[in-house]
Amino acid sequence: MIEDIPAIREQLADHWEKIALDLVKRGFSANAVFETMLTVGLAGHVELHGKDATAQKLVVIAERLSEQVRQELAALREASDATKN
Repeated sequence: MIEDIPAIREQLADHWEKIALDLVKRGFSANAVFETMLTVGLAGHVELHGKDATAQKLVVIAERLSEQVRQELAALREASDATKN
C-alpha cells in the first residue's frame, strides 16, 4: 500500500480531475460526471468510516464552503464600495 501523505493525495486529486475532464470531453455531462464521482466517493467514505463520520465530514465541508461564500460576498461589497468613491 502506498503511504497516505499530502503529496500522494495531491497526485490522486490530479488523477481524478484528469479522469473527470476526460469523461466530459468524451461527451458525458459535467453535472453527471461530478455528481456520480461525489456519490461514489461518499459511498466509499461511508464504507470505510461509517455514516456518522461521513455526516460529520460533510458538515465541516459545508461550513467551509459557507465561510468562503461569506468572504466572497464581503470582498464584492468592499470592491463595490471602493468603486463608488
